[in-house]
Amino acid sequence: MSTATRTAEPRAAMLRHNREFRLLWMGQTLSSFGSSMSGVALPLVLLASGHPVTAVAAVGTVVAAAGLAARIPAGFVSDRFDERRLLIGCDLVRLAAIGMVAVWSAFGPLPLWPAMGAVVVSAGAVEVFKPSQYRLIRRVVSPEQIASAVSLNQARTYGAEIAGPAAAGLLLGLRPALPFALDALTFLVSAVCIAAAVPARRTGPAAREAAPAARTGPEPGFWHRFTVGWRHLAADPFLRRSTLYFCGLTLVFTAFGSALVLGVGRERGGAQMVGWAVSTAALAGLLGSLAAPALQRRLPTRVLVSLGPAAATLLLLTAWLTGSNLAFVAGFSAMCLLVPVINATVSTVMATSVPEEIYGRVATANDFSVQLLQPFGPLAAGLLVSRSLPTAAVVLAVGLGVLALLAVTLPTPTPVPPRPEPAWSQP
Repeated sequence: MSTATRTAEPRAAMLRHNREFRLLWMGQTLSSFGSSMSGVALPLVLLASGHPVTAVAAVGTVVAAAGLAARIPAGFVSDRFDERRLLIGCDLVRLAAIGMVAVWSAFGPLPLWPAMGAVVVSAGAVEVFKPSQYRLIRRVVSPEQIASAVSLNQARTYGAEIAGPAAAGLLLGLRPALPFALDALTFLVSAVCIAAAVPARRTGPAAREAAPAARTGPEPGFWHRFTVGWRHLAADPFLRRSTLYFCGLTLVFTAFGSALVLGVGRERGGAQMVGWAVSTAALAGLLGSLAAPALQRRLPTRVLVSLGPAAATLLLLTAWLTGSNLAFVAGFSAMCLLVPVINATVSTVMATSVPEEIYGRVATANDFSVQLLQPFGPLAAGLLVSRSLPTAAVVLAVGLGVLALLAVTLPTPTPVPPRPEPAWSQP
């Protein structure tokens, strides 16, 4: 197929004809579905095994802490080794970890320590998988397809969150081990899809970058190479500002969700309203992900990034002025619909502007930075709701309004990748 013909085709059609991307997407869709099942099944199986609620809750804390601790080293590893081998290795590691949980659950109550070990190992593998996955997509997808590829990847996650919990409940009713066994099988399918989709490179990144001809000076030390992601974020005007924006957005959005549960849920009929809002959040995210490519082609980046906070600000101010719980819930639904559009927009900018050889470190440095304040969201929501729900509404509206203003002042992203560092400066 000629280049001109490919350019004339719609982006979605181009991806349908991209065998490599189809295989990767199908494998990861199944894997996301399996992980969504395990995420719901694990605490339920642990509770049924007789463990106290506090111990089961600690598993979730351990997952978050392990992921955060592994994030920056994972970016370094993803840039150091061939992304295809890393992805297959991560899938096989998760297969072994979840498979162990499945076997243990099949023969009796699940102890806490193997469950804790499995989630720690899986969390570390996930952190290596994420940047490596985007590096591999850059190998198999042309630049004009990246926006659609990012959006379809987001859509599969939301689709899994819709279908996975229901499937987990059904399978748990049959046998406690079934959700974990099926999840382990999806990792095997994913590894096979990756192996079939992309041929192995003859030389990995490290071998290519170690060529003596590429060296023009003394090789920098480990710390210089380890921190290149942070330095790139600080040097790039768009990424520097967008990281600050996302840090605030993550905090406010987390507080928004917690305030919805704590504030609306305690009022008469609030439980039903909260259930409706939460159940539609994944569907709204799916629709937003699917709409993202079309919106990116039609609207400037600043408008896309400011749209969600601006809409939620107006609805929260309405909730504050009228005392309407419906307006509060509508603001949350608007954010659930538009946050995927924001994520897809900035992810596309990163995928098309960050040099490939440092992408893993830049992506993980960005993820680490934007989630630093997230743990304070539920606490902030509790303090605000303890005063009143209208107080929470107006404070959240102010925060989202500031973020909307910050979004419209974002610099124009650089469409051409900046000049990469000398090859010897990479790992």
